[in-house]
Amino acid sequence: MQTLGRSIPEEKIQMINEKLEGDIMVRHILDVKGIDMGNGIIRYKAEVDIDGRELARFYLSKTNLEQMMKEVKTIENTDDMELFMLKHGENVVDCLGSEVDRIEKELKRAHPEVRHVDLEVL
Repeated sequence: MQTLGRSIPEEKIQMINEKLEGDIMVRHILDVKGIDMGNGIIRYKAEVDIDGRELARFYLSKTNLEQMMKEVKTIENTDDMELFMLKHGENVVDCLGSEVDRIEKELKRAHPEVRHVDLEVL
């Protein structure tokens, strides 16, 4: 008889962790839990420390840098700087969300038995 809600074997958790830790955006992971939901379905949860430099690189790769340089050159005071940072800060957070979604999908693709992924960004 299978016990629902029990932890999955440590070897399986380690395999999933290795996939997650191998992602360029992930510095390290904490508080990992893998739960057997029954019928071969796993729920995986982890706290993830995202590499801010890699996230910034990703954001910049998706941004028109020439346009950004023009914006930077118009900054004349703290109010201008605040507006610039608010605009780009919001966009970076959007990139973070899309990267977390990508990472979750890649985990599910690499480990099809993992149907539920819950990554909490630190």
